[in-house]
Amino acid sequence: MSAACLALLICCLGVLLWEWHWGWVVLPGLLTGLGLHDLLQRRHAVLRNYPIIGHFRYLIETVRPEIQQYLVDSDTDEVPSARLQRSVVYQRAKGEADGRSFGTKLELQSEGYEWVNHSMAPSQVDSQDFRIVVGQGRKRPYAMSVFNISGMSFGALSANAIKALNRGASMGGFAHDTGEGSVSPYHLQGGDLVWQLGSGYFGCRAEDGSFDPLRFAEVAAHEQIKMIEIKLSQGAKPGHGGILPAAKITPGNCPHAWHPPRGGLRVAIGAFNILHA
Repeated sequence: MSAACLALLICCLGVLLWEWHWGWVVLPGLLTGLGLHDLLQRRHAVLRNYPIIGHFRYLIETVRPEIQQYLVDSDTDEVPSARLQRSVVYQRAKGEADGRSFGTKLELQSEGYEWVNHSMAPSQVDSQDFRIVVGQGRKRPYAMSVFNISGMSFGALSANAIKALNRGASMGGFAHDTGEGSVSPYHLQGGDLVWQLGSGYFGCRAEDGSFDPLRFAEVAAHEQIKMIEIKLSQGAKPGHGGILPAAKITPGNCPHAWHPPRGGLRVAIGAFNILHA
């Protein structure tokens, strides 16, 4: 289909620019062939009911996200984040000025809008490093920052990304959630870690897929691991849990976190069988 469209475009250019007289014959022929193809195919009802012109529907659908973003959405529509917010992130990442003069585009009087008022007599804060103590009275309590890095599995990112996140956590003094992919060598860059333990037991999984308490104790004893998060289920994939192609499970990206690959099979994350005991 793409080849037919490209041929149509070339013929049109040839007729208009280079006086290809035979193009007037090829052009109707290609259109006729495309129309017959649309009528006979059974995959797309739109093309079958509207031969040739139905392709405009798919063309418009292809550019719809760009039209929505640049021509329809306003600067304050949060789907999922407003353009104003994204612009601030881009400008600060590039070291550019992020201030905007002449007021704001936000509806300051709308219901639910929150702000911080200035004070004529501000209180003195001993420390701006706001933290919440988790495990007060326990053997190893952890003073957790109120701003941390949420769980993003190594399988969804890259080695350099994980290294950068953990080094940032070390520099900023906050915690880095490992995500369900467990603790890899790339997480061990000095930042505090929250080991996310899902139903796949990645990082403490035995050869048969069951929970390995000895491996769990070994990994949990690492000095960078400050807390363990139990992930009971996955909201993004309810009913069947996470699915990972076995081809992605290699010694390079998970040398000790997961069980060995099983050929080309997909590895599904099952239920928490240790909770059934």
